[in-house]
Amino acid sequence: MQKTIFALATGNELSALSVIRVSGKESEKLLKKLTLKNTPKERLLTLRNFYFPKSNKKIIDKCLVVWMPAPRSYTGEDCIEIYTHGGDAVFQSFFSVLSSFPNVCYAEQGEFSKRAIINGKTDLVKAEAVNDLINSLTEKQRELAISQFNGGLSIPIKKWRKEIIKCMTLIEAYIDFSDENDTPKNLNIKAELFALREEFKEALKNKHYYQLINKGIRVVLKGKPNAGKSSIFNRIIREQKAIVSKTPGTTRDVIEGQINYKGNAIIFYDTAGITLTDNNIEKEGIRRTKKLLKEADIILNISEDEKFLSINDNTKEWLVLNKIDKSGNLKKKLKGKAILVSAKTGEGLEAILEKIYLAISKKTKRFDGKKSIIMNLRQANELKEAEFNITQALEEKSEEIISEYLRQAINALERIIGSIDVEEVLGNIFSNFCIGK
Repeated sequence: MQKTIFALATGNELSALSVIRVSGKESEKLLKKLTLKNTPKERLLTLRNFYFPKSNKKIIDKCLVVWMPAPRSYTGEDCIEIYTHGGDAVFQSFFSVLSSFPNVCYAEQGEFSKRAIINGKTDLVKAEAVNDLINSLTEKQRELAISQFNGGLSIPIKKWRKEIIKCMTLIEAYIDFSDENDTPKNLNIKAELFALREEFKEALKNKHYYQLINKGIRVVLKGKPNAGKSSIFNRIIREQKAIVSKTPGTTRDVIEGQINYKGNAIIFYDTAGITLTDNNIEKEGIRRTKKLLKEADIILNISEDEKFLSINDNTKEWLVLNKIDKSGNLKKKLKGKAILVSAKTGEGLEAILEKIYLAISKKTKRFDGKKSIIMNLRQANELKEAEFNITQALEEKSEEIISEYLRQAINALERIIGSIDVEEVLGNIFSNFCIGK
């Protein structure tokens, strides 16, 4: 018998209200035993006293509760939601009481959403979108999550699945009834498969968009020691996160800071200055810097020396000349060749942010249309598997083997929305969800 689960669906911080979510067969029984009353009307907020069991009516809290019987609940199971007062002692008392009942336990991360998928109340794409919505920090992240929740990738996946099933049906009919007079002599599904593969390829071009919006654009500050990287970093993120010192090599590890600029997440990385050194700790910092530079979307090459080589504007590396407050002549001399800034006064830093914003806008321009298919890395990998199997089917002559490749393509599509391999696929995915969702 599957256990009834409970968890705090709101944060642990002190607040006016906290919501405790309960899901499973024991929900109604728990509600009756804790309130000493019959089940309230379904889906209606009801004020009730909640009591400690076997305590001669000692009250835990007086609060609102909602009863949601299966299947009309988020998980598809019997559910209750208790809107308690937000004190730590209050929900700790509830947790202690709920845990004392047999076949009732604290929920694992994402277990409510996992049960919702198993019971057919939602699909995996929508569940991941809900998690992204909860974790969204910028307007772009919110828009992307809402788009996915309102159909997003689920709609084309279901359409592609139907088209592959149609092709498989034609194959089965061709194999089983090839002797019949009204059966075509040649199986002709290549046009449909070619069209499907092109749609897959077009969708896969968009896989980096999710990373760009949801994880943020990565901007790495590089340069020689004492170029002013840490000072610029602190100024931009508006926090004294990196140690600033005249001593060269102060920064020996990667320091990360994130800001929200015009609805976009931008992650800045302050790094160790690249130089020749015999210090093993400094060498490790430089190694990490070089690794990060390969992964960066934008590199700010910071220098305090005007004698540097010009770099093509089309590359991801931008020249930034710091300490212009010390030389007024540099503005005219180097205008257009580098971004001129002063970490001391803050001059020019807004220009860096604006240029990064324009770079993001350029990268995301093609995705502004509502028809764009956006996916995360897990979804993209499954779609790539589906594309591979369609390609194999196009190159195969045996109808039976073509059918098997198409079956594998369907399996890959169904794994995207969580229709198959539920326990295997969902275990890893929901380990990243918050408790109570």
